[in-house]
Parts: sequence; C-alpha cells; structure tokens
Amino acid sequence: MLHCTNFTSSLGRFLLLPLLLLSTATAATAQTTDDQESYETQKRLSVGVTKYAEARVALTSFIRSRAARVQKQEETPEQLTAEFSLPTRELPRLDSLTATLGYVLENNLNARNLAPRLQELRTQEQAEVAQLTRSEERLREAKLTKEERQDAQEEVARHETRLQQLRQQQQQLTSHQGQAYVTLRLFDEISFPTGNRRVSFVNMPGVEYGYLRLDNPKVGLTSPAYQGYAIKYLFTRGKSYFNLGVYKPTTTTKSDSAFVNELFVINFGQDFYPRNFGRGRRRYLNLYTSYQVGGFILNRNDDQKNEFIPNLNLGLGIELLKTRHVLLDTKASYFVPLNSHSRDLRGLLGQASFNFVF
Repeated sequence: MLHCTNFTSSLGRFLLLPLLLLSTATAATAQTTDDQESYETQKRLSVGVTKYAEARVALTSFIRSRAARVQKQEETPEQLTAEFSLPTRELPRLDSLTATLGYVLENNLNARNLAPRLQELRTQEQAEVAQLTRSEERLREAKLTKEERQDAQEEVARHETRLQQLRQQQQQLTSHQGQAYVTLRLFDEISFPTGNRRVSFVNMPGVEYGYLRLDNPKVGLTSPAYQGYAIKYLFTRGKSYFNLGVYKPTTTTKSDSAFVNELFVINFGQDFYPRNFGRGRRRYLNLYTSYQVGGFILNRNDDQKNEFIPNLNLGLGIELLKTRHVLLDTKASYFVPLNSHSRDLRGLLGQASFNFVF
C-alpha cells in the first residue's frame, strides 16, 4: 500500500508540472497582450539586413538609450526580437534608423483613442465605491449572524480587490500616455532571404517574345538570328517560372538538308532582386539578375539527327511595369548550349514578356 501511495503522489507531481508551466506561459502571454492594449499607439517593424552584426548593435543601442521600458529582448545569431515602449516623439527616429540599416519588410502603425476606455474605468470605479460603502455599512450592523457577518466580510474583500484592479488599470493607461508599444524583428537576410521561410505562390500565365542573335553563325547550318514566341508561366513571386516555345530562323536555306530550321525550347528560370534596390517591390523599373536552365530540340530541314541539347542562360533584366495583377518584363541573357554545337548556336538572347494574374 505504501508503494502505491508513493507512486500516486509522484504521478500527481509529474502531471502537475506541465499544467503549472502551461498556466505560467498563458498568464505571461495574457499580461503582454494587456500591456500592449494600454498604449494608444502600437507599432510593428520587421527589418532585413545584410550586415546583421552592425545593425544589431545599432538597434540595441537605440533601445537602451531611448526606450522607456523593455518588455522583451531575445537574440540569436540570425535575428533579434524585442518589445519595448518608446516615447511617441521618438518613432520618426526609429523609422529613419531602420531605413538606413536594410530593407523594411513590415512597418505597421496603429493608433486609437483610449479616452473612452479611461472614462469607462472611472465610471466602474464610482459604482464599485458605492457598492463597497453599502457592504461596509451592512458589516457594521449589530444584528448579523456569524454566517451573515462572514459573507459580508467576503463581499467587502471582493469589492476592495476589484476597486484596486480598476485603479491600477487607470494608472497604467495614464502612465502610458505619450508612449508607443513597439514590436521589432531584425533578421539576417542571408539566413532568412525572404523575411520568412514561406514561399508565396502565384498563378500568372503569359506570353514571351525572344530574339536570339548568334555569335558565330555557320553558313549552310544556322541562320544569323532566330526569333519566336513562348508560353511563360510564372508560379512564385520570387520569381520562378517555366517557358515553352519555338524559335524560327530569320534567314532560311531550304537547299541545305542539315540547316537548323527550328529550336523548340523549354526552360526553368528564376530571377533575383538586389537587396539594396528595393527588392523588386517598386512599381516601375525593378532591376534583377536571372538564370535559365533547360534545353531545346534542334530540328533540321531533312528531319534527321534531331537532338535534345541542354542549355544555360545567365542574364540581366528590368521589370518595366509591375502591379499586383500585371507584369511587363524585359531581359538580356547569354544563350549557351552545353554540347558540341555550342560554338555554332551560342549568342545573345533578348526576351520580352507579359504576364497577368489568372
């Protein structure tokens, strides 16, 4: 029986510990939320930087010298998160600092009027004072039984506790006037290249025109240039895409059976925006670098020796127009077949495309 009792006691302590930890975490979260709600101004900032160590020093120094109170500050080798209160007049300085450190992914400011809430608390305080007075008067009555006196004492204690809570809430609102609650996240773009670990998918089909000018066209084998159209399907905002199309020669030679009269192209490509030029979020003239990997089927006049040739393109492009629903894009790249025909088919490839959200 003794062993059973000890086992039951140990099991109870084992089960009680997670419950205590959960309740403590829940209480801390609720306290943080209540603390934010007591500020008229709330601000959320997310900033991606390429020089994380220098940016972290600058921001921690700003928080240490200007914050009225630091609620939370956590640091890892990849990111810094902090929650602190700041005089509202210091918010423009915080914005200026973060803009110089890197790319501001999120900058949200919410402001509200807390005067109605303060008036509501004062009204509740007056009502609670009146109820407390009545309870104290009842407690002073001489004809109360023992049970009635105990109930009256508990009622007085409840009103006193509630009155204290209302006054603390009013004091908290008053003390936070002229301050903002800031939630800040600073992250290293090398570790978090998009600001988070999620990929944003889109459905943007479109058309693309291509013009390929060869460096070393071979008489009787290739035309000096090829041009054609392709279907371009954009599937991430990254941008990642597939294109599928056909290029025809600008100058044809039907008498030569080995002459290349068609390039059937299929590629996968990705574009990358420079960190210091808006990260592709401007409406006009977004600069980017790109690569395309894939291949093409080379067709000849005699329909013999048709083969699939892998290729690699490296290029530079500019988005002429970019909205949430339309993308007008141009790029120039170097077209490099990866086989023995490289000398005869490599050259400068210009592309222009139009995509839209479907």
